[in-house]
Amino acid sequence: MKVSSITNNSLESRFIVDSNGKLLLDAVQNYAASLLQLIDRVGTSIALGEKGDLDAAHEFRMQALGKK
Repeated sequence: MKVSSITNNSLESRFIVDSNGKLLLDAVQNYAASLLQLIDRVGTSIALGEKGDLDAAHEFRMQALGKK
């Protein structure tokens, strides 16, 4: 039995394709960006609430929901 001396290249993981045909790395980057946007919205809402500016917090929430 011959064992190949070729090692896996870490860049090969970039070319793994998920079931939708997207590159796995792109899917992970999109998920991370969405998660960071969510954290930013939550942090902004908390900061506005702690400041006591409930009108601004409500307006920010409506903008985040796409209603104005």
